[in-house]
Amino acid sequence: MRKILLLLLTLLIAVCSCAVADSGDAADAVRALAWPYYDAAVDVARNSPDFGRDFTDHKTAHANMVAEKSLEVGQAIEEADALGTLGGEADEGRVAFSGAIDFMTLEAAALFHDTGMCGGGYALNEAVDENGARVYERDENGLYRMHTEDNLNFEEVRTYHSLNSGLYALANRAGLLDIGFSDLQVDMMAAACLAHSKSNSGVRDLNSKADWEECFDRLDAVVAAWNDDHADAPIAFDRMPFEADDALLGALAAQTLCLRVGDVSRDSGPDAEVQTGERVHVERDTLNDRGGSIPAELEGAVITIGEADEDVESEKSRQVHAGEQNIPENHTFLNADGVVTHEITVEDGCSAPRCTQQAVDDHLGEFFSARDGHFIVRILFRRFEDDAEGFFLDSWEDFRIQAANDYGNIEIQYPWDEEASE
Repeated sequence: MRKILLLLLTLLIAVCSCAVADSGDAADAVRALAWPYYDAAVDVARNSPDFGRDFTDHKTAHANMVAEKSLEVGQAIEEADALGTLGGEADEGRVAFSGAIDFMTLEAAALFHDTGMCGGGYALNEAVDENGARVYERDENGLYRMHTEDNLNFEEVRTYHSLNSGLYALANRAGLLDIGFSDLQVDMMAAACLAHSKSNSGVRDLNSKADWEECFDRLDAVVAAWNDDHADAPIAFDRMPFEADDALLGALAAQTLCLRVGDVSRDSGPDAEVQTGERVHVERDTLNDRGGSIPAELEGAVITIGEADEDVESEKSRQVHAGEQNIPENHTFLNADGVVTHEITVEDGCSAPRCTQQAVDDHLGEFFSARDGHFIVRILFRRFEDDAEGFFLDSWEDFRIQAANDYGNIEIQYPWDEEASE
C-alpha cells in the first residue's frame, strides 16, 4: 500500500512541479528585487578588515542554489506529511509540521534569505547578566533594543544578516505585492528569512511555540527600529495569523526547515569562492589525513586565497574549506520507506575526515532543529581507499556514534551498511 501511495504522490509532485515551473516569472521578479542587496554585500565583504574573506559565498549563485535545494526539501516534506511519516504532534507548547508547502513563497524566501549580508540594517543590543551570560536588552515595553549596524564590522553584519534579510523582505512588500504575493505570504517570507538562522532568530527548535514567539519578538523590534528611522516609509509585520492558527505556524516551521536544509546543502568543490568573490585553494595532499583532530589535520596544510595565493590564516576558514570543498553534492528526497532522507556525497572519505565530518555535522544540526521529526542522512563516498587497519572507517564510525549521542532524531547510513546486510 505504501508503495502505491508513493507512486501516486510522485505523480502529484510532478503536477505540482509544473505549477512551480510556471511561477518562474515571479521568481525572476523576486530576483530583480533581491539581487541589488547581494551586489552590495560583496562590497561590504571586500571593505571589511579581512574578516569578510573568512566566509564562504553568500551571493546570487548561492541564493539560486538554496532556492533549488529548498524546493527539493519541500517536495520530500510534502510527500512525508501525506504519508504520515514526518513525525510530530501539536501537543501543549508544540507545533506540528504541516505539509502544506507554499512553494512560491518558499522560493522567494530562499532568494531573499541572505540579502541582509549587505549590512545597513540593525543589530540587537547585547549585555551580560548577573551570571555572566550574554543577553539582549529590552526597553520598558519589553521591546528589544537595537542599534544601526556598522558595515565595517563584518562580524556584526554576518551575525545579524538573517534578521535584516527579514527586514528587507518587509521593506519590499509593495514590490512583492505587485508580483502577486499576499500580505500574509510576505510576512511568512520575512519570518522564514529570519528563522533560517537558529541563533539569530531564537528558533533553535522549529517545533517550539515559545521559540517562534521569540522570533516574532525580534521581528517586531526590527520593524520598530526601522520605523523610527524611516517615518516616511514605515513597514509592518503581523504575527497574529501565525499565533492564532497552528496549521499556519506548522507550515511556516516546515518551510523554514526547507530553507535551513537548502542553505546548508552547499554543492562545493575545489577552489570555492568566498564572500569577496576570491577563490580559496586547498592543497589537499598537504592535509594530515591521519591527524585524528581538526587542528592536527590542518597543521602545515597549504590553504591560500586569491590570485596572489595569500595564506588563509583563520583556523575556522581553513577548517570550513577543507571540509566543504570535499562535499560536491547534496540531495533530499523521500526514501522507499517514506522517510525524509538527506544524501551527502563526499569526494574522498579519506581526505581530512575530521574537517569533512564537521561540515557534515552542520547538516545534522539543521535537521536536529526539527526536534519532533525523524530523518535519515545517507553519506556516500566517491572514493574511499582505507588501509589495512581501517583507520578511516573507524573515524567515520566514531562520527556516527557521536552523532547518535548529539542528534537523537537522525539516523546516519553508510554504503557499507548495505554491504553488511547482503
